[in-house]
Amino acid sequence: MQRHAKRFAAFFTSVMLAVMLPLPGAAAEDGFYDDFSGQKLDTDQWLIAEKNWGGTIEENGEKVDYNGGVIAENVAVRDGKLILTGYGDEYEGEVKGINRDGTRRPDGKRCGSAIATKAYFGSGSYEIRAKIAPELGCCSAMWTFEYEEQADGSILNHEIDIEFPGRDAEDDFSLSHALCTTWVTEEDYKTKSVFCGDQADGAFHTYRFDWHTGSDTETPRVEYYFDGELTYTAYDYIPTNESRFWLGLWFPKYWAGTPDFDATAFEIDYVRITPFHESGDTPQHESYPEHGWADAELPKGWLLWHSYSSYDALDSRLYLRSPEGSISEISGDFIHAMNGSFGRSPEQITFMAIDQSADEWDIFLYDSGSVMNLTPNSGFRNEDPKWAP
Repeated sequence: MQRHAKRFAAFFTSVMLAVMLPLPGAAAEDGFYDDFSGQKLDTDQWLIAEKNWGGTIEENGEKVDYNGGVIAENVAVRDGKLILTGYGDEYEGEVKGINRDGTRRPDGKRCGSAIATKAYFGSGSYEIRAKIAPELGCCSAMWTFEYEEQADGSILNHEIDIEFPGRDAEDDFSLSHALCTTWVTEEDYKTKSVFCGDQADGAFHTYRFDWHTGSDTETPRVEYYFDGELTYTAYDYIPTNESRFWLGLWFPKYWAGTPDFDATAFEIDYVRITPFHESGDTPQHESYPEHGWADAELPKGWLLWHSYSSYDALDSRLYLRSPEGSISEISGDFIHAMNGSFGRSPEQITFMAIDQSADEWDIFLYDSGSVMNLTPNSGFRNEDPKWAP
């Protein structure tokens, strides 16, 4: 019986981890839309990046990362907008950037922010309405991305970009131009700097690319639209692998200018993805789908507990208290609920309880008011309460 109980406890732990940990995103069949109307980022749909890319420089005889990466502290939702903040060379505040090895830097200079969809998308129309950061030295960008390390040592890098700043006719940095790039490996890509009018005018603009992976009726291509106008069409190095969609404000080494400012922001009003489901779509096989994301933070002030008169009475009840002090009981077709654990948010809780109809221990999921038995007919009988996990 003790072995039986321990086996259930291990099973309970594994099920809870499966519910609580972020899983690699599945390919999305339906469209995607987010207007950031909530009080915080919807982490059921988005991942917050916490990583560093962009190369190294030499300082005092040592190689160091050029920038401070992208971190969760710089991501916010405010007044119906996604705010991606970046700090330049003049920043002296308390935020600390991140190095490529995951350690924190001594300051927050050249430190930005980025998010990506949990789901993967293939061919489709990708559109945002946004106000780019009106500064040189940083990059406001939207892009798809999928990275695979192959068995033969080669690397696939399927990616589509719209990045600011671009280059003008004299090859100077320009916020009236955007870099439009398509990639299939880190060496096989093509970039075009296109004129799209003044984008640092303080107004919101619409940015979109239509990604065609190809079919019997469609030529593989990427069409780039600025404020609804088709501005450039790419036919070379067209990706096919399903990818996550990213939004970011980050600090490239040299090719965006020098960040001679304190703070700036990339503001996004909405994101819309409309899948085409073309026959040229190929599945993703990302090498590190769970690497480089910030841990989900549980809002402070929530409390979860169970209480019973005596264990043998099988009358344990599970309670949830909000930061405002309201208390609710989690109830359903079960008895003796206990050992609750928060998932990705206070609205998602896993717990163990006895299924009333089967007289066995099962794992239940409470999600936004509804309760689901995750392990019906588990076979872990309630033979003697004193041996229960």
